[in-house]
Amino acid sequence: MTFPKDKNHSKIIEILLFIFLFSVIFLRVYLETAVFAKKPFFSYFVATHHCAWFTFVFFYFALCARYILGLKPEKIPYLALFSPVIHIPLLHAWISGSDLRLQYLRGDFSKAFFDILTLYKFSEKNSQFFFEMLAILVIFAVLSYIVSHSILRSILNIIVGFYGSMFLAGMQFFGVAPRTKAYFPLHTVFKNHVLLSLVYFSFVILAFSICFFPEIKALFKRDFKPLGIALCAGFFATLVMFKFWQKPLNIADLILLTLTCSTAVGSTVLLQKETNLPGGRFFPFVFLAVSLILILGIIFGNKVFI
Repeated sequence: MTFPKDKNHSKIIEILLFIFLFSVIFLRVYLETAVFAKKPFFSYFVATHHCAWFTFVFFYFALCARYILGLKPEKIPYLALFSPVIHIPLLHAWISGSDLRLQYLRGDFSKAFFDILTLYKFSEKNSQFFFEMLAILVIFAVLSYIVSHSILRSILNIIVGFYGSMFLAGMQFFGVAPRTKAYFPLHTVFKNHVLLSLVYFSFVILAFSICFFPEIKALFKRDFKPLGIALCAGFFATLVMFKFWQKPLNIADLILLTLTCSTAVGSTVLLQKETNLPGGRFFPFVFLAVSLILILGIIFGNKVFI
């Protein structure tokens, strides 16, 4: 008779940990873009872009911890306790009295690779990242060994997890063509922060799905129709939106908006199911809410948002 109570108690703890994570992320984004920036640029899609970026990095760390180190899925929410480390650049800016001017790595690939290997210590634009990266590296090394009790797995996790995240999230791979220095310019009807909000939200969904693939697979083990319905509904909704706008439909727009709309539909379906995901129905609710935030922001963007 006590098991359901204990199970419910653990779900509440998981939800509180993730709420703590998102609170830390949003505070970092707001302070960086509205308070410590030389020219404040906090806005609707700046917030969605940067919050999605940090969330993607978290779940990338989580999936590496699970599949490389063998961290149990129920322990993943506790990684959120280390999230305040992302505020180190803010403390550095506050103590030094300097403005934050952090940006993606772009341009010469060898220079970007050198900045990653040296934790941005010698980067002209991102040197304030150094102490944060150093702290995360130490945390990575210590936790990797504590979890795995293996030097080889710890080293592999540092290479794939730590340096891999700096490569995947630190470099600006995508941007709005033709006015971008990104490695892969995309033809799109969206502005830069809108595009990157959709890109990194898609990365969040991908990283989350990989991290909790066994749990998601169990949900659809006997019936894949909800997934098919979600994809079809998302594709149809995207076509309707572009028909209404009377704008050209680029392949990047089609893929990103279809994924976002499909996530909204799929999350609605998952809200009706009992899940083994961390926090139960918490993430289906979060993904539904974020999908709607992005879609409504895009629809009304010309009149309300920037």
